[in-house]
Amino acid sequence: MSFELYGSEHMAYIYIMVLSWVLVPFLSRKFLSNKNQRTVAIFLVISIIGIEIVDDIYRLFDSNVGWDIKTDLPLHMCGFSVFATSWALLKRDQIIFELCYFWGLGGAVQAILTPDPTGFHGPFYLFTFMVSHGLIILNVFYLIFVYRMILNRGALVRAIVITNILLVGIAAINWGLDSNYFYLFRPPDVNNPLILTNEHPLYFVNMELVSIVVLYIISIPMLIYRKKIEN
Repeated sequence: MSFELYGSEHMAYIYIMVLSWVLVPFLSRKFLSNKNQRTVAIFLVISIIGIEIVDDIYRLFDSNVGWDIKTDLPLHMCGFSVFATSWALLKRDQIIFELCYFWGLGGAVQAILTPDPTGFHGPFYLFTFMVSHGLIILNVFYLIFVYRMILNRGALVRAIVITNILLVGIAAINWGLDSNYFYLFRPPDVNNPLILTNEHPLYFVNMELVSIVVLYIISIPMLIYRKKIEN
């Protein structure tokens, strides 16, 4: 399909997602009991995992696309975020929440604003992509504004260390499958100003440094909020 970056279809998805990011946490916090808030959280978990499963099944039966182990395992940052945000919603696990915060706001937001159109083989795939990434962010906001979870001290360092340990395993999988999960070997086919080069080893250095800067920037609002409530 022909996808236009920031075209009418893309902007419609963005508007709907922004509206859900605001309304769902606000209405849940203001009007729902703790029990019903938990029900909404379970619904969000079922929705985000369900859409991943439906997408995989659809690929299996789509003869024009198919399911490919090199591209369709949930081993990108946003794939991990799907299951991490689900676990955090169910268990309110602090470490997992911190990873969700950085992975979700750092990864899913970029994916929505500068999506890789090579995966949009039709309207259905655009739909599952946008809804899945939108739900990642919605889940993070639900954890923050409904469950009142915040970043603890050292969260940024923990997230960077855990992510880099994870990348070692992802790199090994990429070598074995000749895949590109987490975009470790080459950048996605997107117009992203944060990608300064695609030549190794500078590409990996670029990705690492830019990621640290981005994660620090998105941690600032939470640091300000934590300082406010501590005082």
